[in-house]
Amino acid sequence: MLKQDYHVHCLNSPDSREPLEAVCRSAISLGLTEIMVTDHYEMFTEDFPRPAWRPEYLNQCLESVECCRELFQGQLYVGFGIELGQWQLQPEEAARVTETYPFDFVIASNHKLDNVDLSLLHYADEDRKALCRRYLEGVLEIAMCGDFDCLGHLDLIKRYAAGQGFVIRAEEEEELTREILWTLVRRGKGLELNTSGLRQAVRETFPSGQILKWYREMGGRVITVGSDAHCRQDVAADFAEAERILGMAGFTEISCFRQRKELRKIIE
Repeated sequence: MLKQDYHVHCLNSPDSREPLEAVCRSAISLGLTEIMVTDHYEMFTEDFPRPAWRPEYLNQCLESVECCRELFQGQLYVGFGIELGQWQLQPEEAARVTETYPFDFVIASNHKLDNVDLSLLHYADEDRKALCRRYLEGVLEIAMCGDFDCLGHLDLIKRYAAGQGFVIRAEEEEELTREILWTLVRRGKGLELNTSGLRQAVRETFPSGQILKWYREMGGRVITVGSDAHCRQDVAADFAEAERILGMAGFTEISCFRQRKELRKIIE
């Protein structure tokens, strides 16, 4: 049984309204022993009118975690993580964030193209094959340059295409997808199995089971599981299915982190 949810958000993230205390209580009620709070921190191109360095936000995130870590001591480990989007756009500022704060765990993700969120693209009007390549090329840049622990929801773009009635598959760009995976393996970086797609129109994990198998066959061993919950009801959602998918891909252990150091735990 999976007892660690390594991708949860609370009201510190702009897309969540859930107090962290409520997320923690939900995790405890489900028998979890650990959650990793990975609130969003987005990078944009340097000409975008938003400062990259926002210590007031990061301080708020840290304070929330520390408060709940003390409140639920002995019941639940509340990890301090971050989901850092578009690392490749401002790598120096991204490194400044991760080097300044005492994170347990860092997810690197790609949520945007040209500062535009993937959810806001009009997939009917786009060359979807070209769009997929551009997205994956950004993911590859992140894999090559970021000092992160795990790559989040590798094939996320399929979620938003599916939401508009279209299909985008990273597997169809096999060479580029395998290059991303090989870069992770070569650099000792991990891959996240994100269950949120199972409760969305795409009805599949990020990444797919096929991509997980490729990663495992290439020698990938660092793997985390996250619900990507933005509300208490989604904590550990579909973890039984995640466990099945991991087994099919050949994983018997998952990765956990403390102060950016990996630990391995057998899937019970």
